[in-house]
Amino acid sequence: MKYQLGKVNPVFILVALLAIGIGVYIQLGSQSAPPQPEFKKLILLPTPRDLAPVTFTDHRGDTVNVDQFQGHWSIIFFGFTHCPDVCPTTMQTLKQVKQRVSEAGFWSNNKVIMVTVDPERDSVERLANYVPFFDNEFVGLRANVSDTTEFAKQVGVLFFKDKAADNGAYDVDHSAALILINPQGQYAGVITAPHKADEITADLIDLAKYQGINQATSNTSTTQATSALTENTTPSNTSALLFSDAWIRPAPPTATSMAAYFIVQNTSTKTISLTAVSSPDFAMSMMHESIMQNDVMSMEHLATLELAPGESASFEPMGKHVMLMKPKKSLLEGQSTKIVFSTADGQQITVDVPIKQPKQ
Repeated sequence: MKYQLGKVNPVFILVALLAIGIGVYIQLGSQSAPPQPEFKKLILLPTPRDLAPVTFTDHRGDTVNVDQFQGHWSIIFFGFTHCPDVCPTTMQTLKQVKQRVSEAGFWSNNKVIMVTVDPERDSVERLANYVPFFDNEFVGLRANVSDTTEFAKQVGVLFFKDKAADNGAYDVDHSAALILINPQGQYAGVITAPHKADEITADLIDLAKYQGINQATSNTSTTQATSALTENTTPSNTSALLFSDAWIRPAPPTATSMAAYFIVQNTSTKTISLTAVSSPDFAMSMMHESIMQNDVMSMEHLATLELAPGESASFEPMGKHVMLMKPKKSLLEGQSTKIVFSTADGQQITVDVPIKQPKQ
């Protein structure tokens, strides 16, 4: 049996060729699309999320709406001005990040914003004295508790007020993650805690290159821009407890608390327990520890610290620290204060602690 081939419809040929062409274009496009960098701490959402309207007041007293996040990347930190350890540490880290990313030529499209989780105490005036202390270009935002809570929920941030002490003082536990808002004003990603300047710097540089948001070039390599923090000091005393690397981070002039950091080592042959701390320049001093659980930072009081023979303990940012509350006078960078440590066996050890920044 013979089969006669009829004429092929030219429209069918055109459609087939068009389909093949589209397939080749898509295949080539998928091959040429750059892969997402392997970020150290940054996580980009598969699909950025729009933000519901919220109205803030910034530290200058101006009204800010979420649509004003557009046009640049916003790095948002949720904190509060009465925080003695986590918040100033994070703000200082972001200052270092800005410096290093700027040196690499990739900062111009970024802004740092602190949203207070304590609007009851953090007035515009307090934010104005606090946020620019770390960098004049950083922005502080506040809204009422309800609006702040709703905005925080949109970006996966939690915070809650602890029970107030007898004197009315209280802490606010809060998420430690940094939130990324893209130039379209959408929730685009998160930088997970704990925060290290070198890791955030590397991620922001990689993000800038990946997104093509800044064409500036620089001979500064990512490795050069992300040198680690180091700090070396001499021992502060010659007692059985050896204190070294002691320092207090400078704080804004209106700060109600500061934090002291150091390394302490038991050089004796018996266990020594630290039971109390005090300072003549502060109304109250306590040993605290910042603890992160499920990305929420909280502080716990350390009633005592036992050191076995030869054992050391590091008091460092985002960890153990001495919380110094209600300063009796202004303590500026370059000055120093004394901290007296008491032990269970009645010893008192006085350590002279300078006010200074950690070395970068």
